[in-house]
Amino acid sequence: MEYKNMHQKNNTFTNNPICLYLLIIAGISLAFIMTSQPALADSMPGGNVKDPTVRAVDLAQPAVVRIITTVPGQLSVHFPPSTDVNFPQKSTDSYEISLSGTGAFITSQGDILTADHVVNPPRNQQLSEALYGKAAQDVADYMNKNVQKGSDSVTADQVLQQLTSGQLKSTSTFQKPGSSVFLSTSYTGLTNASNFQSLPAGAGVNVDQIKKESPSDQQDTAIVHVPMTDTLSVSIGDSTNVHPQDKLTIVGFPGNADVGKSPDSLLTSSLNQIYVSSLKTSDAGAPLIQVGGNVEHGDSGGPALDNQGTIVGIVSFGVDNNSNGPNGTSFLQASSSAQAMVKSLNLDTKSGKQQTLWGQAFNAYAATDAGHWGQAQQNFASLQKGYPLFKASQQFYDYAQKQAKNGPITTPSPQKKPSSQPSAQASTSWQAIALTVGSILLVIVLVGAVLASALRPRNKIKKQQPVASANRKPLAATATPGDKSQPDPANRVAASPSPQKTPGGAPSPVGQNTLSLKIWPCGHMNRPGARFCTICGEPAPLSPDDA
Repeated sequence: MEYKNMHQKNNTFTNNPICLYLLIIAGISLAFIMTSQPALADSMPGGNVKDPTVRAVDLAQPAVVRIITTVPGQLSVHFPPSTDVNFPQKSTDSYEISLSGTGAFITSQGDILTADHVVNPPRNQQLSEALYGKAAQDVADYMNKNVQKGSDSVTADQVLQQLTSGQLKSTSTFQKPGSSVFLSTSYTGLTNASNFQSLPAGAGVNVDQIKKESPSDQQDTAIVHVPMTDTLSVSIGDSTNVHPQDKLTIVGFPGNADVGKSPDSLLTSSLNQIYVSSLKTSDAGAPLIQVGGNVEHGDSGGPALDNQGTIVGIVSFGVDNNSNGPNGTSFLQASSSAQAMVKSLNLDTKSGKQQTLWGQAFNAYAATDAGHWGQAQQNFASLQKGYPLFKASQQFYDYAQKQAKNGPITTPSPQKKPSSQPSAQASTSWQAIALTVGSILLVIVLVGAVLASALRPRNKIKKQQPVASANRKPLAATATPGDKSQPDPANRVAASPSPQKTPGGAPSPVGQNTLSLKIWPCGHMNRPGARFCTICGEPAPLSPDDA
């Protein structure tokens, strides 16, 4: 019975209803705080814009365009013994072979950087095979009417096989190619156009000049021009700062991503991270960046961006892996080749008005200082007013407006001083921080209170009855070998106390000292006159006189 009481006294804090209530309240408060934080980034346009690399790529992506190059061609087929027939059979007609690539504006005056083979495809076997596919049906129809009389007819697939294998001799002729540039949905937003002819005005323009080019067997780099002014642009970076194991981001229009035929599907660019494997030089002396990752046909000419969002490479060529998948070895033309072209053309690559406003709006959008949502909202409104075709910025405007609606919209000052009015997100952030800190302090206070409650009686014992012996075993201070009423709950071992002196100076008999002990309400035996229980620390019971 005594052991049970002692156990209860040593766990008083677990039986104290006030402590339990406080612990329950603290738990509920913490659970509420953890589940009530706003998840703004989950649906935030642009993704994790607090990441500088993500932000840099977001800024560059609207300046990347899709380039469609059309090469007119005719096929002359040699039928034995000596008949040559041109296809298409109308001399004024030709087959149009369309090739797709990527480019990026590098000035505000319509200058686009791309790979040369995108705008000037080499006249090779690959291009001839594309022409075979265009002409195969016409050649089959001609053969079935004129050559195959009295025998089985041939199909377009059979003709294509004969042309490709050389069984059916032919000669390919190509005219000068022409290229068109189309803004991506990262700039125009979704247009819902049914075909390219119904795209908004200005969304597609023709290349009017190839300003500078280096053939695909050399540096495979070209700068072309379109009749557009005050365009977005991407800065050309220093490729000498690129090293193996660096991560780059390419923006392009891979053919495998063309899952639909609508303009919105075909003009939605893709982002892919690649890593630098090696730095090499071609036989022609062109500096190359060997990369691994997902680089595909259609990405050709696209920019490879570093973590600052600058162009350090141009997608050029690659070798597919054994499974004919997209993850083979690819090569970028280093941006140093493009820098040399820009210098020779004396191009002005400074940001134009639109790029400057876009950068200001997006940087305010990605900021964290007070009033940044209102500032971003104003900048995006100005951007939309001055450049109505830039409809992709509407999503950022809407989000900034939503976040700023609970706070005043700050007016930008010429000194660019930060606004003293907090935005809705800033207020929410400070509120969350305050709640979190408050909860942590509450838990600390509760833990301190519990520990203080548990340790308080023992502290009083130490103040009232200091013990000099360092080897004193707890719970056995007054027990004697012959006293069986005070068991040691741990080892059932009792210690022999020091002899107690009587007022006369002689040691008091052990048996007499034991008989003078009294049982207190706590269940422990203590000497008369003791102020606290030497076992559990409970204060001495009131005497009848005190009561």
